[in-house]
Amino acid sequence: MKSLLPFPMRGISVAIALSSFLATSTSARESTSIACDKDCRDFVDMGIAFERASYAHEGLDDFYTIPDDFDPSMEPGTLLRVEEHTDITNYTVPGGLTMSRIMYTSESLNGTVVPVSAFVLWPYAPFEYRTQHSNSTCSSSNTSTKFPLVAWAHGTSGVFPPCAPSNYRSLQYNFMTPYSLALDGFAVIATDYAGLGVTTLPNGAQSHAWLTSPAGANDVAYAIDAVRKAFPANLDADGPFVAMGHSQGGGVAWSFAERQAAHPQKGYRGTVSISPATRVIDEIERAMQVLGGAKDPAAVPIWAPTALGLQVKIVAAVTAVYPEYNDTGMSEAAYDRWHTVLEPVGGCLATDTLAFLSVTEQVRANWTADPLVREWQEVASAGRKALRGPMLVIVGEEDALPVDMLEDDIEATCAVAGNEAQALEMAVYGGMQHFPVIQASRGKWMRWIKERVSTPYTPAGHRSHSGGDGVCGKNSVVEGFNTQHTSHAITPNWLVSWAPPMEAWKYAL
Repeated sequence: MKSLLPFPMRGISVAIALSSFLATSTSARESTSIACDKDCRDFVDMGIAFERASYAHEGLDDFYTIPDDFDPSMEPGTLLRVEEHTDITNYTVPGGLTMSRIMYTSESLNGTVVPVSAFVLWPYAPFEYRTQHSNSTCSSSNTSTKFPLVAWAHGTSGVFPPCAPSNYRSLQYNFMTPYSLALDGFAVIATDYAGLGVTTLPNGAQSHAWLTSPAGANDVAYAIDAVRKAFPANLDADGPFVAMGHSQGGGVAWSFAERQAAHPQKGYRGTVSISPATRVIDEIERAMQVLGGAKDPAAVPIWAPTALGLQVKIVAAVTAVYPEYNDTGMSEAAYDRWHTVLEPVGGCLATDTLAFLSVTEQVRANWTADPLVREWQEVASAGRKALRGPMLVIVGEEDALPVDMLEDDIEATCAVAGNEAQALEMAVYGGMQHFPVIQASRGKWMRWIKERVSTPYTPAGHRSHSGGDGVCGKNSVVEGFNTQHTSHAITPNWLVSWAPPMEAWKYAL
């Protein structure tokens, strides 16, 4: 549920950014839109220019083209393509790390087999963990020489093919998660999700089912199967792994833990879900109530306007699962900008945000009451189902989703039969927002992952990996040091820069 703008952009900052872009741009992009005026088109061009400068390849390279031998009758988890050594010249991958890309088959929400791309980050050396082998007469423990694995589920990048994190120079989350994990010795397998990266199916365009968490969970699960097949010399077929995600990916990771209850995978050690998107239609309706009853706009919690800013994408997400819905919830202006402005250029999150800055009415009244929208929430949401622990849920006190709604989700999840023995913990970080909470909680989630990978396997749910009984619903609050003096924003307050080889002198800071 990442939002580029934590609050409406102030006029002066918009003017400065726009004038800077126009000074280097020969002309604005022409559009047939009747709802996107010149200022709107200028903003879209500015966003597209920024996004394209962030791509490792201008236009998706040949890797993302579906092989001719792809067949929808293939089994999910089938390898379609392996790029063992990705050229990282155009990436910001830290020294010592290397990268691969794979394409594999996954399964959509309706059971259709679809092609999906993913990247793999390889550490310089593996985090050392103990493996345990046992039979009826003896057991032994050895230090593994292969890599433990973290299956990373990314947050919102966009909904069109160019928005694949594997094609971003900094792999979208850079040092926040994938670089950090790999630098600590974990191989990272990171799905792009179906519809991002891989362009079209033989029968036409493939839509990305945004915020449809069980579909994303399938993409994560089959990425694990595929990467183990692709690199058997580096990854054990039953080696330890942890799933982890943030925002959209936090919901995907949660759904992945639910998937493990029904379809367990060898080596599973737990899930980390940071700021997860769960029941977003309920959140939208609550945000409407909060803003409708607000007497002082300054007192409105940041999650409410942030949630309402996601409505156009949510309407498109419903349509991705139920094509007959046909974006019914969008206003005329939003429908026009989505289909005649954003979609033709493949605009990702930055451009999406800029394209809708001046649209005051983004959706139709009462759109959330539509039966298809309600049905979508039920099939797309994470939470309130059987799951396989252990799971650590992390959220910021000032996050882009209300903490009490997440607490309700956890309480309802723990009330599901069989979940009472599952280790499910929630940690709230005081004063932290949607992205800063990732860095603020790094010590906890990194330690949590290492502990579970390092502990000989015991069935998750009946005993926790620390040796104690699983406790469902444990809740803690972390109060940080000098929280009032740190950066306060939904987004990170920094970007990872890249320079072309001829300008490598810029790195000599």
